Amino acid sequence: MALLRNRQYALLFSGQLISMLGNSLFLIALPWYVYLSTGSKADLAIVGFAQSLPGVSALFAGVFVDRWNKRKTLLGSDAIRFVLALAVGIVALFGWPFPWIVMLVLLLQFAGVCFGPAEIALIPMVVGEEQVPAAMGINQSGSAAAQLAGQVGGGALLTVLGAPLLFFLDGASFLVSVVSLLFIRAAEPPRRKTSTSFFAEWKEGLALVVRSKLIILVTAAALVTNFGLAAFDITLTAWVRGPLHGTAFWLGLVMGAFFVGVIGGGALLGMVTKRVSLRVTLMAGLLVAGACIGSVGAFADAYWTIGVLLVCGLSIGILNGSLGAMAVAVIPQQMRGRVFGLLGALSTIATPLGMAVFGGLMVYIPLAALFAVMGSLSVLSGLSFLLPVKDDLANLRSVEQNASTP
Repeated sequence: MALLRNRQYALLFSGQLISMLGNSLFLIALPWYVYLSTGSKADLAIVGFAQSLPGVSALFAGVFVDRWNKRKTLLGSDAIRFVLALAVGIVALFGWPFPWIVMLVLLLQFAGVCFGPAEIALIPMVVGEEQVPAAMGINQSGSAAAQLAGQVGGGALLTVLGAPLLFFLDGASFLVSVVSLLFIRAAEPPRRKTSTSFFAEWKEGLALVVRSKLIILVTAAALVTNFGLAAFDITLTAWVRGPLHGTAFWLGLVMGAFFVGVIGGGALLGMVTKRVSLRVTLMAGLLVAGACIGSVGAFADAYWTIGVLLVCGLSIGILNGSLGAMAVAVIPQQMRGRVFGLLGALSTIATPLGMAVFGGLMVYIPLAALFAVMGSLSVLSGLSFLLPVKDDLANLRSVEQNASTP
């Protein structure tokens, strides 16, 4: 925690902590509001699809992140999301037709596409390269803590105050993030003028990604896993509301258990990465997560669901933290925006398809069976790391000195 004495990082971390808290309130309120107001699993799937679709645009958004000032990119993204989150609250408050919600959710997600790659690229500029693993661990645990508070507190607030207020609180959290970003001063490297085209820069990032067969394997595994888990949140909402006969408060507890696990995973991250190889960490994380998700529907019991999601969160916390620290370590600074954007988009490009497929299946097959299918895809992804693919991350490190500065 000594890293938090770095004023610039503390500002960035605290602002994003509040923003993540607000976002978690939004994420628990949105599916509950849709399912309660329309009573339709199909509408639940539609809004889930709208949430996932903009992630595909990150395939190209990273090029802009590399071209733009990172802090200003974060500022612009959160300022737009502040306005849109308030608009969602107004629509819900006055009960406007469902298509308004879908449209605003779509725009809200598009506005955040550049945020993730820009934040990851900014962190090393704020803390220094040597502090990146520690910063990633703090970010992972802090994010999970904010989401835990948002899920558990959001369930209670949703029961007492209703969804519109939670949407307004999400908007307010984006405003807090904007204010914190205004005070951050990061030494971003100057960019020389160039005639390199947008497409050429995008191809440069793609060429870096395909230099490593292990990165390709990781991306493929993430793609299959994200396809299978795309509709997990909305399926869990239907599970709590339906077979468990639970309230919004119980939904918050169930989802909160997952983030308790993620916090634990973030705390163990440093110890695990020192003792276990990246390949084994990723394989074990996917196998455990898949087994847990597949067994959610084994018993229609809230405490069983809480227990398996707690273990699932622990594995996901270690897995995601390891991936983040690895990516920052091997990707040249000048190319992080486009490469992070590419990796994120390539791994989630199947999410809209998964949302459509599993959201549709949710209407016709038992939810317990759906959880089993979702978990099996994660297990399959984990087993793919048994393939004889060489650990060739050095291929990415070798381009550090030759990385272009467009």
